[in-house]
Amino acid sequence: MCYNVAYLTRRKITYAQRAGASEAEIAELQEQLERITTDRPAMYHCSGFTHPELLCFTRAHGPQFHFFRWGLIPEWVKDAAHAATMSRQTLNARGESLFEKPAFRNAVHNRCLVLVDCYFEFHHFAKGTYPYLIRAFDHQPLALGGITSSWQNPSTGQRWATVSIVTTQANPMMQAIHNNPRTEGPRMPFIVPKDLDDVWLAAAVDKDLISSVIQPYPEAALEAFTVPPILGKHAVPNTEVAHTNWEYPELLMR
Repeated sequence: MCYNVAYLTRRKITYAQRAGASEAEIAELQEQLERITTDRPAMYHCSGFTHPELLCFTRAHGPQFHFFRWGLIPEWVKDAAHAATMSRQTLNARGESLFEKPAFRNAVHNRCLVLVDCYFEFHHFAKGTYPYLIRAFDHQPLALGGITSSWQNPSTGQRWATVSIVTTQANPMMQAIHNNPRTEGPRMPFIVPKDLDDVWLAAAVDKDLISSVIQPYPEAALEAFTVPPILGKHAVPNTEVAHTNWEYPELLMR
């Protein structure tokens, strides 16, 4: 699964280049980012269970960046208590059941790219868990497939734009890393290849086409390595140290 990510740690032009098609569009998107990221710190690691706002890109009303709250809340949720419970259960959305699950079948009509620098996965060995950082081999931002929903709290009138990250079966590299015995097989986020952006972001909903593109990302295009603890009382702070290679002797000796 994908519950921990990093974003905004690179120059803003790299996000604009990943999302944009032309030089003019890239320049405009970079200006958008400058406006909406004012006073937002870089996130070198953050947990989905804290429901951070993730940097997302859509084309429904022209190319735009947004910040969507991580943890999808369907529009039919009736109160804040249910919304809180639901958002903890919808950090990820299994690609195989997007069109069947009540929480996702409407949101799949509203798709986005979640732009991250990397994501983290935990490897289980003996009685410990060990964080791995997974990023693009060329160190460019990754575009994760996302689905979105807008929910309004009936008590306060506050409206939240929320997002869930779509997952798929793991590639061979991720099969070796994501070995949580409590999950239904190894998984990984659906990383959208650049040449499939238009398909994923299209307004039309073609169930067969969308289902067919949700595939594992090639392992040759990714790299992974262990990093310092990012959760718990020994977690490193929100700095670049979270992205440094960190060796665990017990993993080397097995």
